[in-house]
Amino acid sequence: MTNKVTTPQKEQAIAPPWDTAINWHTVDKYVLSVARHQLNHAAPDHSPESRPGLAAEAAEKMVDMLNPRDGTETLLCIQAVQAHNAASECLLRAWSKGQPPALTDVYLARAAKFMRVFREHVEAVDRHRHGGRQQIIVQHVNVEHGGQAVVAGSFDKGGGQG
Repeated sequence: MTNKVTTPQKEQAIAPPWDTAINWHTVDKYVLSVARHQLNHAAPDHSPESRPGLAAEAAEKMVDMLNPRDGTETLLCIQAVQAHNAASECLLRAWSKGQPPALTDVYLARAAKFMRVFREHVEAVDRHRHGGRQQIIVQHVNVEHGGQAVVAGSFDKGGGQG
């Protein structure tokens, strides 16, 4: 009599189907499919073997956290997350044990560049949302004895023009 040994099935990643738009404001399912593919393959997957695809899920949730409101923002947010993942990968490699200091410096420099790219993309999303307007709010004004001041609630300089 032989006892049958069964191995537990690996837990699979829970991801929505490729043709669902998961709040990315992309009307074309093929554009969405390509965008998600690019996002999910931008960085190596360091997920534990028990949960394959966890990094891809996390990347999509990061895009959701940035809350893109239209197609342009969706693309910028995907690129921002890709830059974030690349920076994280460089930092992981920079701190590998036994790494020569010169190689550590190379990876740290690359990570800094990717972090800068991430910040620039998030700022681009903000400019896209707010039209490049600058708002100046005066929070504290000192007027010495005999001085004069005119204080308004806020000054709105629209359009980013000097």
